Amino acid sequence: MSSTSDNQWATYIRKSTEEQDDQHQRQDIKDWFDYKDIPVADVDFYSEAGSGASSNRDEFNDLLNAIENGEYSDVVVWEVSRIARKGELAQRFFDSCEDAGVTIHVTNGSVRKIEADGTGRLVADIIASVAAEERRQLIRRTESGQRRAREQGKWLGQTPVGFVRSDEGYLKPNLNPDYDSGETGFFDVADALERVESGESYNKTAENTPNLTRQTLSKIHQDDDRRGWYIEGEAEDDRVQDALTEVDV
Repeated sequence: MSSTSDNQWATYIRKSTEEQDDQHQRQDIKDWFDYKDIPVADVDFYSEAGSGASSNRDEFNDLLNAIENGEYSDVVVWEVSRIARKGELAQRFFDSCEDAGVTIHVTNGSVRKIEADGTGRLVADIIASVAAEERRQLIRRTESGQRRAREQGKWLGQTPVGFVRSDEGYLKPNLNPDYDSGETGFFDVADALERVESGESYNKTAENTPNLTRQTLSKIHQDDDRRGWYIEGEAEDDRVQDALTEVDV
């Protein structure tokens, strides 16, 4: 197959987080262009990491502006959910393409083309709605799981320095730190705080404490509640207080 010479092509690739791999999207899209005999060098690539529910995506907004300015005739995406996982954002994208006479090509999914005249739009709308509902269900399940974990006294989020999380999800003092893996022991922090209390500087204390930065040490020392975890063995948070029963401060 040969491409139309006056077509102006763009593609949008999105992964949800920096840690994810988008190579499968890129390869599918490249294979599609190869099949259509469209040189990849003639295609403008818009690629980023970000939530499909967020409108604060620089590459997405740049592409949308370019579409609305009439810079493209065709846009290629891996699947409809890559455009957006929020209904109103997907609809805005579809509307902009329709108004600008842009055809959307989908390399993987139930609908493979959304014409500027609206052909394929109904199916795409349904797919976008399903993606939005899946996102809402995931959020509800996540919130429910977090609520149950909190009720059970489990620790969520980043583990405080000097602590680890047990296999069951509970906070516990790190009494055997793996320094090579970047860990800091509970008693390392306690000792550092005592040295600061004795007049040693944050910089010198941090330099002599494994994997503890001056900024972290300063933040702990200036927080009355957190300082008390390590020096007095007392905490306002019941989850921390339960963990501190393992140590004799």
